[in-house]
Amino acid sequence: MKEKTMNASLQLILDIAERLILEKGCRSTTLQDIAEQGGLTKGAIYHYVKSKDELFALILENGLQQTNQRFLDSVADASTQAAGQSNPFATVSQGLYNLAGGKSAANLIFIYLLSQKDNPAVSNILNRYYETTIAITKRWIAIGKQHKAIPEHINEEKTARMLAIFKNGLLIQNTLAAESGGIPDRDLYEFLLNALGAKDTSS
Repeated sequence: MKEKTMNASLQLILDIAERLILEKGCRSTTLQDIAEQGGLTKGAIYHYVKSKDELFALILENGLQQTNQRFLDSVADASTQAAGQSNPFATVSQGLYNLAGGKSAANLIFIYLLSQKDNPAVSNILNRYYETTIAITKRWIAIGKQHKAIPEHINEEKTARMLAIFKNGLLIQNTLAAESGGIPDRDLYEFLLNALGAKDTSS
């Protein structure tokens, strides 16, 4: 799947798709539904993607990019504010907390796509999502090292892949055992600090 440039029309399609997924679920949401809700034709959607699965992949990737931008913004803020006022690791742990503690279109899409992993096209989507997650996380760790918040001895590749396992585990928990209760935000924050060997600057 080629990289898509985000614009108002594509963002509208993604927003409508997310809303319908939360209302109806992934299987029941169709491209026709999305087109009708947006006052569009299916051809307008096919301008960006070839299938519903590709559209769902865009939602996942857009979510990753938004999380990445929040992290980068937090890093920029931390460089100009007093310690504790802006904390990039708190931004990441809050993202994990949201993943663990609430129903989201991204969660539903991920589980839906996993159920179709035997489809080569879907398998490629999932592999791309996973590797993008790893690449972004490695970048976060590298930035943390540059700012002396993460020790140099932390292995970026291994740590990024372990955090991806943890993130996906939270997602599965939220989907299959939501009634058992989520993990407190503070516990996630402390886990992240420990995994990265980082210092707590929140107090």
